[in-house]
Amino acid sequence: MKLNIRASYDSFRELRENNAYYIDKTDLIEEFLIDKFDKAVLFARPRRFGKTLTMTMLRDFLDIRRDSRDIFDGLKVMNNPELVDKFMNKYPVVFISMKEISGCDFNEIFRNLQIAVANVCDDLSVLRSSDKIDDIKKEFFVSLLRKEGRKEDTIQALGLLCQMLKEHYNKPAFVIIDEYDVPMAKAHEKPEYDQVRDMVEHMLSYVCKTNENVKGVVLSGCLYTVKNSTYTGVNNIIPYTVLSPNFASAIGFTDENVRKLLEDAGLSDRYDTISEWYDGYIFGREKMYCPWDVLLYVRSVLDGSYSELMGPESYWVNTSYTTQNLIHGFLGKTSEVNEKFEKLLAGETVKCFVNEHVPYHVIHENGDNLWSALLETGYLSKATEERMKVMPLRIPNKEIQEVFRQEVWNFFNTKKNERA
Repeated sequence: MKLNIRASYDSFRELRENNAYYIDKTDLIEEFLIDKFDKAVLFARPRRFGKTLTMTMLRDFLDIRRDSRDIFDGLKVMNNPELVDKFMNKYPVVFISMKEISGCDFNEIFRNLQIAVANVCDDLSVLRSSDKIDDIKKEFFVSLLRKEGRKEDTIQALGLLCQMLKEHYNKPAFVIIDEYDVPMAKAHEKPEYDQVRDMVEHMLSYVCKTNENVKGVVLSGCLYTVKNSTYTGVNNIIPYTVLSPNFASAIGFTDENVRKLLEDAGLSDRYDTISEWYDGYIFGREKMYCPWDVLLYVRSVLDGSYSELMGPESYWVNTSYTTQNLIHGFLGKTSEVNEKFEKLLAGETVKCFVNEHVPYHVIHENGDNLWSALLETGYLSKATEERMKVMPLRIPNKEIQEVFRQEVWNFFNTKKNERA
């Protein structure tokens, strides 16, 4: 069967309008809006598991300015007409991506935040001409659109936009923040980290605290870094991490999803190879695969670019900006850390204290934080479905094992050259 596989699509609308192959994950919408609704939630998953696609799916379903029936036609969420009538294209949405907010110093980082906020304002340009919004707010809006807002104005922007949307539509807004922790991840070994963390938490606090202009807040990211913040609104966020039983299969491919994809592609005989190379994750109690790897592998076989001689590729690891820092942060720290590394590389499990809340600036402070960060970011996986404080961990699959071997070799080779 000829499948239109587009692994690089992270826009739900673009994927559906181009008839790309899609594993139906729209049951998350009902689970989130009806079964387990909270005012502010975080979906924390490793890179390339489909977080942005999930966030754009939620945006397209909720956004009052869109007509999304065509792109959701035939999907699971449409089986609940009451949900569709109540929520589909019924609420204003503020959608912001944080993935490009980085820089060589704080000024550049803040400038990129201004650009991200300006993009949101451009998307919500209807507010500029609304006759329901006063001129003072419109002037504020224009300053954000032109990237001329003061620091405090830019940080408060999401709260202001929700207020303006409430005045224009007479409905509270949903706020969707994609890759919220990227600014902190990219700054965590730089002197401006504290400024960046304060900036992000302060911005989140304006929409996560009790606010009649906000219906709900959804964040995506890799780590649950915001907790015990001086900004009380941030402490309201409910995290769903790789350890959480709720929403465990909502982001990523289940074993059933992979078998269906291979059947549709006429590649069921490749199941063992895919399982060996790209399986091995346990989220909550669910066995999970990284969609990026699986889709690229299947596409390479279908289009003839796959080399039987070379074998499967490490697609996922080639997209990381933190792999080397995380793994090198372990090596050589203590003999206990090195012993655990040796066991992992030998295919064994190691028992570690797992902390679900790991701010980036404390990752390298002790072994527990490091192991926890590697678990949350997809370099390790639980070896059991049970959730415990001291948990057996393992390398999930051959792809990640290759990464560990290469980085261990690089680390000790560098040390050897330094001593020479």
